[in-house]
Order: sequence, then structure tokens, then C-alpha cells
Amino acid sequence: MMMKLFKQLTVLCFLAALVSCAREATVFERVKQDEVKLLSFGFYEADNPGMILKDYILSNPKEGVNTIRMPEAVDKSHLIARFTASNGNVVKVNNALQKSGETQNDFSIPVDYFLSAGNNNAKYSFAIAKDFSWETFPFTYNDSASGMNLKVNPVSGEPYIMYYEKRSSSSEQGAAMVAFRDGAWAYQGRISDGRTASNIDFTFDNAGVPYASYVDYTATVAQANTVKKYTNGTSWELVGRKGVTTAKVTFNALTFDADAKLFLFSYLDAADVLPRRALGVSVFDNNAWTTNGSITGRSSALYGYLPVAKRVNNAVYVGVLNASSPNSVSVYKYENNTWTTLVEQWRDPNATAINVRDFDMEVDQKGNVYIAFADNSSTALYKYRVIKYDVVTKAVTPVGGYIAGASGNLFGFDLAVSPSDELFLFYKNSSNYPTVTMLDKDTKDWSLPHIVETAVGDELNMSFAPNGDGYISYLKDFRIFIYKFTATP
Repeated sequence: MMMKLFKQLTVLCFLAALVSCAREATVFERVKQDEVKLLSFGFYEADNPGMILKDYILSNPKEGVNTIRMPEAVDKSHLIARFTASNGNVVKVNNALQKSGETQNDFSIPVDYFLSAGNNNAKYSFAIAKDFSWETFPFTYNDSASGMNLKVNPVSGEPYIMYYEKRSSSSEQGAAMVAFRDGAWAYQGRISDGRTASNIDFTFDNAGVPYASYVDYTATVAQANTVKKYTNGTSWELVGRKGVTTAKVTFNALTFDADAKLFLFSYLDAADVLPRRALGVSVFDNNAWTTNGSITGRSSALYGYLPVAKRVNNAVYVGVLNASSPNSVSVYKYENNTWTTLVEQWRDPNATAINVRDFDMEVDQKGNVYIAFADNSSTALYKYRVIKYDVVTKAVTPVGGYIAGASGNLFGFDLAVSPSDELFLFYKNSSNYPTVTMLDKDTKDWSLPHIVETAVGDELNMSFAPNGDGYISYLKDFRIFIYKFTATP
């Protein structure tokens, strides 16, 4: 009797174990079947004959927005995507079932792919951004530099580079200029009379004549700002007197206003009429300098670090990093002989500091102002970011997301707006490689970064010609390297 009961209990336990295993298997299979994931996504030349000339593949697409860069000339209105998804997934766009390698969609705007399996769902968005192909633009002039500034002549559309010479002794280092003229790089001569510093700037008048500012160790007040212009295409001559400022300076910015008055903005490194570290304004008009001026509404107690000056249409815009705790940024506009404050001591409330190693500002043709800097508002580490002052709403808002890049004191970047108001950021990535990204107008975020060269780059610059051609430059081992983007006709 006992033996029979034992056998029955054994059978019952065995059956229970089988049921349990079956349930576990059912649960496992359901979980596996209900996984919702897009495993790969891309556009293949074989699926789009005559439309694209190579394959564009994302091997690991993510939920949310995915960006793929293609040449601007590609017709994006009826492209076919090839993709793979987890087993059992149903893939739809606008409720239309999608077949990999067969279904056409209009990618001139972002396309949302919806995946479902059982009760689980996921959404993957795909946007196509312009692929700006930067090609080597050989720099043939043989010299070494430890600082430089690249700008395109708005009259001729040709790139000019003002650079700080690299020499064995600092006493031998001066400022010089080269320009790409008539199809070749041409030396425009040494600008400074003797030793200068790496903080340099230049601009062009309405005739395309370059004017340059630099820190002049040979002035009566050592390290005062001096300004020169390139005369008759042969030599540099003083604009007014030698040593414009009455105190020594560090950073400086130069631009003309709509009335052909020349404005010089200087970070004063010694107290004189204005306090030390104030932003001084000097104006050259009627063949004479007026110095020790200030921007109306700006406190002279604010540190005028890294000033940037731009003339857009009939207005002058000045951006400043206020490097006095807590760090902040300010932007001013000068038009019709009147200063207006656009952005006053702005800082992110989540940030404890703004990195003082670099700062830039750009203005589009509508008058919207973009400001680039690095702060720690997102994490303890500094990250690149851009904010926008909207000319209509007067509000300051973030532009795109944060961009991880160089760390410590190695930050370096340049912000640029193309003639068609496309916003670019040229920056050093986390490996310190020169990298370009642009703001995608559809996704409102930064495009996939394009690494220009897998080498450490410094002194990054970007500028656009009136026809839309873009130029970027950087230093590698004290040598100048330049790349060019040719705009689509």
C-alpha cells in the first residue's frame, strides 16, 4: 500500500514539474517573441538604383531620432529602406505595413517607423541630413604657427589667414597674413613690427581691404592694441597711431559698422581710465581714434573675456564671456549709433561654471544670435552647447543637445552660419580630433559628427564665402591645414 502511494506521489511530482517547465518555456517564448527592436537600418544602392551612389547603413539604430547624412542632390522623396527587426515584429509607417528593401517612403521629412509585437511597441525615427563633404584644400605656404584666425573676404570670396608665428624665441614671434588670391596662396607680409601675442583678429572694409589688430609689445604702452591695414596690396600701415589703447590688453575683436567706423573691442589687462579686465571700446572715425569707451548699459565691473564682434547687415553685434564669478554671457547690438542689450549675463541655473577657454558668437541674416560655449549644466564634466537669442520673441533657448568633446583645458571650437542660415559647429571631440556638425532643421538637433582628420587639432576656425563655399582650418604640429566644402550650384 505504501509503495503504491509512493509511486503515485512520484508521478504527481513529475507531472507538476513538467507543467512548471512548460509554463516557464511559455513565458520565455512569449518574452522572446514580444521583444520589439530594430536591429539594422539603411539605404542600399541596390534598392535605390540611380538614386544613391553608395550604401548608407546604421548597424545599431536607436529608439528615438536617428540621422543619416546624404548629399544634398539626392532625391529623398521616394527612397527604399532595408531593415531587420526582432522575430515576430510588425513594422509600419503611417499604418502602412513595411517590407524591407521594397517599400518607398518620402524621407524629405523625418519618417517614423512603428514596431509592435504582442502588447509591446517601439518607435524609431529616421531623418536625412545634408552631407557636407569637406575636401583637402592644400595650404602651400611654408611657415609654422601657434595661433591663427581664418576669415573669408566678403568681396572676393577668398580665404585669408592671419597667424601668430611659431619661432624658437617669443621675442621673434609676430603676426603675419596669407591669402588665397588668383588661385594660389600668397604671403601678405608681416603685420607686426616686432613681438606680439597669439590674441589676434582681423576684418575687411567695404572694398575688401583687410584690417588687423594685435597685442603690440613695441608700443609705448607695451602690449597695447595696435591696428594696421593692408595698403595697395603691398604693405601694412598703421591705422591712426601705434598703440591705440592706453592700457595693455589681452583679447581683442575688430569690425566695421554700417557707417564705415572701425570698432576695436579690447579686454584691458591693466587699470587706466577703465578698471582692469573691463571691456574697452575704441572707435576710429574721421582719421582719429576715440578710446576708453564702454558699451552703454554694460557694467565696467564685468570681466570682458574673449570678445567677439560681427557686422551683419547694418548692425554690429558683440558677444562677451563675463569671466567673473558666476560666469555668464552677454550680447549687445549697435545700430543707428545706439547700443541695445540683447542678452544680459545669461547663465544656465543648473551650471556652476562656464569654461573660459573658448567662446564664440554668430548671427544669421534675420538677426537671430547664436552663442557657443562649454558649461557643466548637464553633468559635472563640461560639454559644448549652443544657445539662441530669438530676434522676434527675445527669448534665449537651447539649440540642439549637449555635445561631448575635449576635456580639461583643451576646449576649442568655432561657430559659423552659412549664407543660407545653416548653423555649423567645428569642435574638438573627446579625442581632440577636429570635428564638424551642423544643426538639422528637421530634427532640431546636431547631425552626425564628421571627423575631419583622426589627429589632434588646435586653433579651429570656420568661415563661409558669400556663394556658400565653406572653409575650415586648424593647426597640427604647428602647421596649418585647410579643408573646403563646395556649395551645390
